Amino acid sequence: MELHEHNGGGDDTLKHERRLTLNAKRMTTRDEAHAHLSRRLRLPEWYGRNLDALNDCLGEIGAPTHLTVRYAPALEESLGEYGAKLLGVLRCAAEDNPNIRLTLRERF
Repeated sequence: MELHEHNGGGDDTLKHERRLTLNAKRMTTRDEAHAHLSRRLRLPEWYGRNLDALNDCLGEIGAPTHLTVRYAPALEESLGEYGAKLLGVLRCAAEDNPNIRLTLRERF
């Protein structure tokens, strides 16, 4: 079931977009979350492993990219307010960067 989708780009970008999946069940601590984000999004070495750095990196995405977060509610369940903020960063990035499309899913 899909929870929410933000579409930064137009429908013509769907054919050539990079598709990346994040698994919220692998992000049960802040360290695990940032390690997973860094690995899956191929973030640069200078990535600071915090929400401000994540926002900066997402703003730099210059090619059409579809981010899917599986088990999205698990972020808030395991990380509480930090998980909610992390989801907020992803949502804002999808709204601000026309190259990012975000899908949040309850399950796989």
